[in-house]
This record gives sequence, C-alpha cells and structure tokens, in this order.
Amino acid sequence: MKCRFVKAVYQNKESGYCVFVYRTDEPGVPEEARNTYYKGKGTYFTAIGSYLPDSDATETELKGKWIRNSRFGMQFQVESYEEFLPRSEEGIRAYLSSGMVKGIGPKTAELIVARFGTRTFEVLEKYPDSLLEIKGITEKKLDVIRESYQASHALRDLAVYLAPFHITSKKLQKIYEEYGSASLKVVKTNPYTLCRINGFGFLTVDEIARANRAPLNDPLRIEGGIRYCMEQEAQAGNLYQDREIFGEKVHEQLNSGLDQEAVTDAEISREIYRLVTEKVLCCEDGMLYPADHYKYECGAAKAIARLLVQASEVPAGIESLIRDAKKDLAIVLSPKQEEAVRKAFSHLVSITTGGPGTGKTTVEKVELYVNERLGGKNVLLTAPTGMASRRMAVSTGQSAFTMHSALGLTGDEDERAAPEEMLEADFIIADEFTMSDMRLSYMLFSRIRKGARLVIVGDVNQLPSVGPGSVFRELVMCGIIPVTVLDTVFRQAKGSRIPANAKKIQDNVTSLDYGEDFRFLPAADAKEAADKVAELYQDYVEKYGQDYAQVLTPYRKRGDAGVDAMNERLRELVNPKVNGALEIKTGRNSFRVGDRIIHNKNKNTISNGDIGYVREIFKDEDGSDMARLEFSEGRTVEYNSEDLGMVEHAYATTVHKSQGSEYPVVILPWLSSFYMMLRRNILYTAITRAKEAVIIVGEKRAVIMAIHNTEFDRRNTQLGRRIAAEYYRLKQERKAS
Repeated sequence: MKCRFVKAVYQNKESGYCVFVYRTDEPGVPEEARNTYYKGKGTYFTAIGSYLPDSDATETELKGKWIRNSRFGMQFQVESYEEFLPRSEEGIRAYLSSGMVKGIGPKTAELIVARFGTRTFEVLEKYPDSLLEIKGITEKKLDVIRESYQASHALRDLAVYLAPFHITSKKLQKIYEEYGSASLKVVKTNPYTLCRINGFGFLTVDEIARANRAPLNDPLRIEGGIRYCMEQEAQAGNLYQDREIFGEKVHEQLNSGLDQEAVTDAEISREIYRLVTEKVLCCEDGMLYPADHYKYECGAAKAIARLLVQASEVPAGIESLIRDAKKDLAIVLSPKQEEAVRKAFSHLVSITTGGPGTGKTTVEKVELYVNERLGGKNVLLTAPTGMASRRMAVSTGQSAFTMHSALGLTGDEDERAAPEEMLEADFIIADEFTMSDMRLSYMLFSRIRKGARLVIVGDVNQLPSVGPGSVFRELVMCGIIPVTVLDTVFRQAKGSRIPANAKKIQDNVTSLDYGEDFRFLPAADAKEAADKVAELYQDYVEKYGQDYAQVLTPYRKRGDAGVDAMNERLRELVNPKVNGALEIKTGRNSFRVGDRIIHNKNKNTISNGDIGYVREIFKDEDGSDMARLEFSEGRTVEYNSEDLGMVEHAYATTVHKSQGSEYPVVILPWLSSFYMMLRRNILYTAITRAKEAVIIVGEKRAVIMAIHNTEFDRRNTQLGRRIAAEYYRLKQERKAS
C-alpha cells in the first residue's frame, strides 16, 4: 500500500518501535482502521513497526497485515517497506528542504534543484563533488552533505533489512561506523563479522545469518559459537571449562535445531586451536580459559602468595592494646573476636568470617584502634560496592571507598585506564569480600605493596560474586591463609529471630522461630503472594516511607512475584502516573518523578548497587528529555534517556542484587515455583539483609526445600590450588637462596 507520513504518535529512539499515522489514496483500508480525526484528501490510518519512514517528502510502500489491538483498534503492522525518492523537481526540493540531509536548508535546496533538476539524486549519489558549483557549498560543507546523505540512506536500508531482528538504533550506528556505506552488503554477504562488534550477541547474529542462508560451518560462525559458550560459562560464574565438555557444548549449540550435523567436532577443534594459538583462549591441563580469566586467576594467586611468604613480626604489646581497646571503646569481645584481631597483626594476610550480628564490624573497629596506637597512618577501608563502603564508613567512623575508586578504575571499568602504581596504604581492610569477583580481586591483590597488612572480611555462607569466580570461599578453603570464624551473635535487638534463624538455616534446621520480627504469611501461588506482598509494601511505605521496606525475590522475570512484575505493580501503588507529568523513556522502561531506582554500573561518583530516586524530569537546551537522579549523601547526576540504561526500578530487586545492602524490613516472596533458586545460600542471603524484620510470603515447604538444598554455586576455579602451589614454590625458592 503506497502512502505518505502524516504524524508520529509514538517513537522509541532506542528500540526503533514506531506508531505513525499515514495517508493513502489507495482503496483497501478497512472501515474500522480509518482515522476520521484527520480531514482532507485520502484515507488516514495508523501503522506500527520498527524504524518506519517519517518524512512526508517521500512516498512509501508499506507491506504487512492488519491487526486488531485491544486498546487502539485496528492498525497496520508493517513487515517491510520501500521508500521512493521523489521524481519531480517540486518533490526533490521538498525532500532536501525537510532537514533529512544535513547541510542543506530551503535556500540551498532551491539552488541545487535549479542547477541539477530531476538529476539531483543521481548527482548526490554518484557525483557529489558537482555540488561545489552551488553558491555557499564549500569543501567542508560538502563533506557534511555527502556523509549525511550516505549515512541516512545506509542506515535506513540497514534498519529496514534488520527490522525483523529488533536491532536497536545504537547498534545500527555501530554497524555503520564499522562498515560505512557497505554496511548492508556486509550484513547480507558476511553476517558473522557482526560477532566482532561489541554488543552483538551470537544468537542474534546467527538468526540474521540463517535468514541469509549463510554457510553454517563458516569459521566466523564457529568462532562466534565458541565465544558465546564461553560467555555463558562466565555468566554461570565459571573461569574455565573442561576442554572435552566445552567442545560438546559448542557442538550442541552450533547444530541446535538442524536436521543434520552442520558443524563437526573436527571443525570446532580447529577453531579452538586457532584461538589458543592467537592467545584468545588459554589451555592448561585440559582446562580451557578465556585469556583474561586465566590472567586474573594466576595473577591473584601469585599476588596473594607473594604477600603470604613475607615475614611478619607480632607487634609488642598487642595484648595490652586489645585490653585498652575494650576499655576505650566500651566494648566486650568474644574469644573469637580477640583471635581475629591477633591474627590481623601477627600475619600480613588474614581472614575474618562470620554470619550476621557476629561482630565483624566490632573487630574492624578494634583493628583500626590497634593500628593507630601502633603508629599506622595509611589506612584503606574498602568494599566492592558503594552501599557496602558507605555502611563501612558509618560503622567505623572512618572514610571508606569502593574497590573501583580505590584502584582508580574508570566508570566503564577499563583496567587499561587504571593507574599501575601500588596502593599507598599499609593497612587494608576489605569488607563484604564475598561480592568480589576474580577480576576485581586480582586488581586489588596485585596493587598491595610489600609489607602492607591485609584483612579480608566476609560471610562465607552468602552468595558468591555476580562475576566469575568464588574468590572468598577459595581464600577461606585454601588452607594457607589464617582464618577466624566468628560464631557468637551480638547484632540486632536481644533475642532477635533474624540471626538465630540464619544460624538454624546454616545448621540445616527447618523449624525456624516465627514471631513479630520473623513472620510467615502463607500463599498458594505467585498471584496470591504478589497480592500480599503489595499490600504489605504499601502499608510500610505509607507508615515509614519507601526506604523502610525492600521486596527481594529470587527471579527477575518468573511470574507475578518476579522482580519485573512486582516493580510495575508496586510502582503504580506508591508512585502512580500523574496526568500531564513528564516521563522519560529508555528501552522498555519509563521513569517518573519519585521513582525508586537502583544503579547497575559504576560511573563517576555513583556505584553499582546504589539506590536513589528520580527527583526531576526536564528538557535540556536541545529539547531532549533529561532526568535528575539523587542518591545517598546528596550525590546527584543528570542523565539523558541513553544514560538511564544504567538504571532500573528498585521497588523490588533480586536477592543477588541486594548483596552488601541492609534494609530495616525485608519482604520475601518464596514459592515452590522458584524451584531452581530454592537454595540455602540464597535464602540465607535474603533474610540476613534485614535489620529489624523479615516477612516471608509463600509456602513453608519451599522454605524447607531451600534449607535442605546445600548446593552452592559450584564454580570452576582453581584459585585455592594455585595459591597453595605458588606459596610453597616461593617458600622453597627462599629456602634455597
């Protein structure tokens, strides 16, 4: 159906999704699809699709089908389209005057058409230098015109071709930046090269390539499959995979959904061998690592071993200093807490671990007191996230930093941009270390100078890091580093059920003690659980404000009680849409003033895991939507719609995301339908985020299932073995010398 653009009803610049009104002179528009609001010649209708043409200067032929929308009636769903450049001088003049080609305004358009007439587009495409004959067009301006004309057509052709695959405009721009005017040809003839562009997932590229009937045993496809399977291993927390098992996984991935084998084991082995020789992968004892993972694991082990073999003398008077600390700080220490302090000053590396309320922070305060009395000045208190480092600062009364800021990492975590010199600190306490992955641990350990003292603190029963590795558990279990396990509960009100039940969970005791501060509300399914969670949350917010209660759930997308569904529901309860109020959209999310949010990346002063609020939505000088976000301690940033991709709603969040955080009240939907996440360490981590009360909503049998499921994230890592091997090697080397 041939038509012309009339008006944009909705357009998402990130996803490319459009709702446009068009006018056509052709018959065939169903009666119920006709838009009678618009008057004039022709028939008006609404079309939906991706990257649809939005200029009334060109005629477009839309291809697709009519569909009924329950809210908006009948619309034309565009599957493909072809845009026709105008042929008349009047049409060409209108097209060039529309602003679609940068550097050409109405006056210049008049001069160009007057000179070249109906040959104008031919000149733009084949003989652009001829435009220098036009008054006002300089070499510099010609470059702008040429680039704009070529880019607009190349991007539009690319967008049309890739529309079925839902490629964002940002990714389209990346393709164009890489291949220029040849972008469409590259995508059609050699689509697997897209795998080498940052942000393009193998599955999407494979779908595009299969649609083009590209050879399925193309070496670039096999390489893409290998990289994809390695990424999947990393997302599961693994640093390496057994070579044979990994080869089988790649084979399964590359031949999935095919009637016959398209890629052989030999072809996969050949590509793996090539990637190993090119040092993209590393192979050791039949184990296959991405090169950077191998570097991080080996480097972390060597750095820790280097610290451990250093001689360390116990400072004189340590016992009297511990007694002074107890008196001056007005505290009582358990024998285990005193042991932790002694180990911190009799070894250059030591570990303190314990559950909630066992006094890890008190130990840190005493260590800081003793270090100061011993004349230590260069102290570094650090933790993996902003939330954890700020809690550390409040509890100790001293400045604390995220590991990223302490190491000088940039917002995009580019280690190449980080300074290489050693940290100045001679006494370092690294808290909440369960959250530190192998990469971050390597960067910290390798920057600790000779003679510096390192105390690593965490709860070994919590979830491991989001990134690859299980560093804290490996450090505790390696048998080389002195470890103190705190087992006496001090924190929270006397008799609090939270630490008591946390201990029961770790001891495999299912008869939890329920009461006012540890409640259980039965719910038969996700819908009933979501209803009760919403009611509880609204009640707490109305009484105490949004910072008081936090909804945690194991899953992001599973059912009514997942993070996505709960966020949408809770938001409408406590921060409903106000007619006429501005909202700012990014991807599938929209934000309004008052929204509770969580930051998902480290950027400048804002850290991954920081929770804040949208305080203002406004338009900048260019008319673009902007949002002012406020985080704790008065930290504010102004983000455009693209920056807001680093932010999501935080009325509910995952248990994994809550690591390092504390909330007065935790509301936890816990159902049998969450069976894949019904693990002891997930339940333990969730309830230990609460300071005052826990409310579990769901099924007691699901709680019992989790307590009995002792499986933790079994990750492929050899850090502990490497530390021991390197430590004994260095010891032998020193002995021999």
